[in-house]
Amino acid sequence: IIEILSNLFRSIIVLTPQDLLPSLYLCLNRLGPSFLGLELGVGETVLMKAVAQATGRQLDKIKAEAQEKGDLGLVAESSRSNQRMMFTPPNLTVVGVFNKLTDIAKMTGNASMNKKIDIIKGLFVACRFSEARYIVRSLGGKLRIGLAEQSVLAALAQAVCLTPPGQEFPPKIVDAGKGQSSESRKAWIEEKAHILKQTYCELPNYDAIIPVILKEGIDELPKRCKLTPGVPLKPMLAHPTRGIGEVMKRFDEAAFTCEYKYDGERAQIHILESGEVHIYSRNQENNTSKYPDIISRIPKVKKPDVVSCIVDAEAVAWDQEKKQIQPFQVLTTRKRKDVDASEIKVQVCVYAFDLLYLNGESLVRQPLSKRRQLLKESFTEKEGEFVFACSIDSDNTDVIAEFLEQSIKDSCEGLMVKTLEKDATYEIAKRSHNWLKLKKDYLEGVGDTLDLVVIGAFLGKGKRTGTYGGFLLACYDEENEEYQSICKIGTGFKDEDLEQHFNFFKEHTLPKSRPYYRVDQSTEPDVWLDAVQVWEVKCADLSLSPVHKAAMGLVDPDKGISLRFPRFLRIRDDKKPEEATSGSQVGS
Repeated sequence: IIEILSNLFRSIIVLTPQDLLPSLYLCLNRLGPSFLGLELGVGETVLMKAVAQATGRQLDKIKAEAQEKGDLGLVAESSRSNQRMMFTPPNLTVVGVFNKLTDIAKMTGNASMNKKIDIIKGLFVACRFSEARYIVRSLGGKLRIGLAEQSVLAALAQAVCLTPPGQEFPPKIVDAGKGQSSESRKAWIEEKAHILKQTYCELPNYDAIIPVILKEGIDELPKRCKLTPGVPLKPMLAHPTRGIGEVMKRFDEAAFTCEYKYDGERAQIHILESGEVHIYSRNQENNTSKYPDIISRIPKVKKPDVVSCIVDAEAVAWDQEKKQIQPFQVLTTRKRKDVDASEIKVQVCVYAFDLLYLNGESLVRQPLSKRRQLLKESFTEKEGEFVFACSIDSDNTDVIAEFLEQSIKDSCEGLMVKTLEKDATYEIAKRSHNWLKLKKDYLEGVGDTLDLVVIGAFLGKGKRTGTYGGFLLACYDEENEEYQSICKIGTGFKDEDLEQHFNFFKEHTLPKSRPYYRVDQSTEPDVWLDAVQVWEVKCADLSLSPVHKAAMGLVDPDKGISLRFPRFLRIRDDKKPEEATSGSQVGS
């Protein structure tokens, strides 16, 4: 995959370098950096209307065929071939298609639906051969080409190394790796790919990175593209552990700290030099309009000498009268966008635990002890509004056990255990072994919770007749861009949960399994469902399974892993299906 993509990028770099940025976004099925939140907002019905209008076919015929084939792209492609045209529209180009998609995403208001349909029709009429299939899949957010972002970055690095940008046409150097041994060529490309991936972690914005690569090359990236307030980065994540003993073993000689693990929503708070404050979620979504209350209190809690900074924190629901933390479920009842400060019913308290940037300087390479010290010097605590995460530095198992018990009493999920000095940098976008989570479930001898995607349902029997009685869950495998079955689940549901799930998934049933679902015939559900919702699930244990496909080949060459006694806890609205627990996490 990387080879094919790298060759495509090399051609673009030589022939039409201005196409590199839109080509990259089209490969990733995106319209821009995730924090801009540009979404196409084109539903299946709108797409079907556009296909019907462009081909002169009846809408109900299109609907029936899409239901039968399970892919509107194939319907569009076969409908396309019956048309005769007086004159042929010009060929589709990368920039042309990308700009049209961006226009669709930016349209709002009452008349926008018909305008969107007109643009889609225009694209559709200009399609040649199989283009209609891919344009329609792209518009419906269903374009899966088995390509993860890390592969795109690797392909881009390889392309820029082998065919350096900025050459006159015809280029003198088409393959700069000629004459190198395969080992040295591989090492050289990997070194450059590492620079690119690291830069992208700190500044996940291709709009800023691509012009630098084309003009000055990969080596200039660390100087030109740095951590910047206003551009959210992917947060560092923790590894689950099975108890205090495992923590002690992992951190053997290293100094570490234990912090409360708050049950809220990750909030990355950016203070810009202009004084503006932005807040981003763990998936880099812009949550600024969701938290006007947090924004108004930042100027009161930051010290005067803080000009710009990025704080990693957790926003937690807070009961002002009882002065205590409220459960995550309470936080989810807050409006998601454009919140009016005067109408807020659920108050939040910010628990700050890390500082990633301060007054023009990135701190991610500094050890946690230094970052924490700077955080405490830069802000003042205010009860119920902005406080530092509660923590102790200790390597005494009894003290840690007591602190864990206390964190549960204080309405937290457990502890985060982090290295302070050695290997204590902030590892962006990584689930690191230098941060471990210790949840209350471990006190009951039960493993971590998992976030899994619903891909199928089983019809209910007995008192569950008329709803779904059980569901098929899967983890997400980034490497192969597929969902791998991990368990059937039927416990943990209240009657109203089952009704809610049944009504929600009515809109998301599929005529047959998706090609990227890995499921054994023996566990096929009664109804296939689109991978649109993530559930948090607790289980007693993990076991090898001849039937389920999760982490297949990682632990056993022929067996996957399944969950024992899974139980439904809650819906995770804050996670996209691609952010579910991965196969490699299950395996480790």
